[in-house]
Amino acid sequence: MHQGPFKVETWRANMAGSQFLSMNAIDPDPDAKSSTASPLPAPVDDPRVYLAAERTFLAWIRTSVALMAFGFVIARFALFLREYRTIMAKPGPPQSSVSSWLGVGMIGVGVGVCLLASIRHRVYVHALKAGVANPPLPTTLALATAAVLAAAGVAIIVHIFLTL
Repeated sequence: MHQGPFKVETWRANMAGSQFLSMNAIDPDPDAKSSTASPLPAPVDDPRVYLAAERTFLAWIRTSVALMAFGFVIARFALFLREYRTIMAKPGPPQSSVSSWLGVGMIGVGVGVCLLASIRHRVYVHALKAGVANPPLPTTLALATAAVLAAAGVAIIVHIFLTL
């Protein structure tokens, strides 16, 4: 079996003695001991890292725009239900503004996601410029967005069943 220019045994031997190195601080001579204090970390110079951060930021912006559009649709859903009752001549419960409030809330969530994504992106890029190769990011924004969307979906289902 041909494995190309690198054999598995050579790869395993190299990996056994290797250390984890960051992308921006590769030491050409790891055995040389320096008596001076370690220099400040250099900024991450790989443009792919910055482009990946920007793609993630744009995905969050796209999500926030979709949340705001979804909120607008929810807010206008009450108008559709009112017209539907008029056409079908169905008596219904008194009109409530649940759809309007839920829609405004979703628009607010979209605005909040947009602002938090901007802050998160700015913190991440500043950490990259400060020399942190892979800054930790909390997942609370993603989990909170998912929880709000799940709660809004349940509220919409309940509202539809109560108004039809």
